Amino acid sequence: MKTMSDVKKRKPPAERRGEIVETASRLALEEGLERLTLRRVADALGVVPGLVNHYYPVADDLVAEAFGYAASAERDGIFEAMDPADDPLAQMRAVLAALLGEGADDISLLWLDAWQATRRRPALRAEVTAQMLGWQDRMSTLIRRGVNAGVFQSENPRRSAIRIMALIDGLSIQAAMRANITYDPVREMVCATIERELGLAAGALG
Repeated sequence: MKTMSDVKKRKPPAERRGEIVETASRLALEEGLERLTLRRVADALGVVPGLVNHYYPVADDLVAEAFGYAASAERDGIFEAMDPADDPLAQMRAVLAALLGEGADDISLLWLDAWQATRRRPALRAEVTAQMLGWQDRMSTLIRRGVNAGVFQSENPRRSAIRIMALIDGLSIQAAMRANITYDPVREMVCATIERELGLAAGALG
C-alpha cells in the first residue's frame, strides 16, 4: 500500500519525463549512446527500471530523445552565447570556434555514435535528420544576415550552409583521434574553404 509520503514524492508526468530525458542525455554524452539503456538511466535516477519503461516502452525512443536533447542544447547554447550586437562575421567566428575546438569533443563523439547507429534505429535516424536540418537552418540564417549586411557573398545561403556543415561534420573524427593525430592542418583547410564559400579574405575567420 502506498503511503502518504509516497504520494507526495510522486512527480508530475511532464516533470518526470523531462528528468528522464535530461539524465539520459547526460549519460549519452559521458558514456556513449551504445551504453544507454533503460536500466542505466533508472540506476542514475535511483528509481526502478519499470518507471523509466512506463514513460519509454520502446528504448530506442529514449535514445532518440536523449540525443535530440543534447544536440539542441549544444546548438542553442552556441547561438544564445553570441553577442547579438556583433556583426555576422564575428558571430561566424564564434560558431566555428565552438564547433571546432576541444570543448566540442563530447558532443562530436555523440554525433559520431548517432550517425553510426541510425542504420538500425529509425527513431534516432529521424532525430538526427531533424537536428542536422536545425543546424542548416541556423547557419543559413546567419549567412543570409551576412549577405544582407554586405559581409558575406552567397547566391544561395542554404546551399552554403549545407556545404559548411558537411565540412564541420567531417571533422568530427578529430574528437575520437585527437590524442593520436594532429588535425590542425585540417581545421585550417575547413576555415579556408568556408572563407572561399562566403567570399571572405584569406584569414578572415582566424
